[in-house]
Amino acid sequence: MEPLKDTLACIARAKFTLSRDGRSQRGKTHALILNKDEPVKLKCNPVLMLRVGMHYEIVPNDREGQERWRISTRAYSYELQSSSGELVWSYHWHPTSRMRLPHIHLGRTQLKEDAVLSYKAHHPTARVSLESIVRACITEYGVQPLREDWEQVLTLRESQFEAWRRWP
Repeated sequence: MEPLKDTLACIARAKFTLSRDGRSQRGKTHALILNKDEPVKLKCNPVLMLRVGMHYEIVPNDREGQERWRISTRAYSYELQSSSGELVWSYHWHPTSRMRLPHIHLGRTQLKEDAVLSYKAHHPTARVSLESIVRACITEYGVQPLREDWEQVLTLRESQFEAWRRWP
């Protein structure tokens, strides 16, 4: 859980909540929720808010020279909102539902009344790391980082995500 805390600490001060035995029980899917599932206000102008939820499992790590156990993401939801709570975008991956592939939803506020795109559409993406979401908040949306070493932290944590992931 420390890598996720380090990542989010780059832009937010909030508390993680884990499901019961979420730090130790193996063979079960656990939930991780940021800030009691309330969006976290980010330091930027205009004000934006971030909501993060994730399902994960503690699994054996069969790669030599690494930790004995690792966290494997089973589903995620990363959502950026305006200060009024309107959806800007949300990245989802919920492989046990009808839409099994990773995708993004664009908020109504981002689309014109007669636009071809719809906020209901599932626009496909690759799997998205929390680190890439935090980096985009800083580099694309003007969120002020809360750590001076944010770039090093995100680079390290994203390289770990890429090294441990099981599919590209």
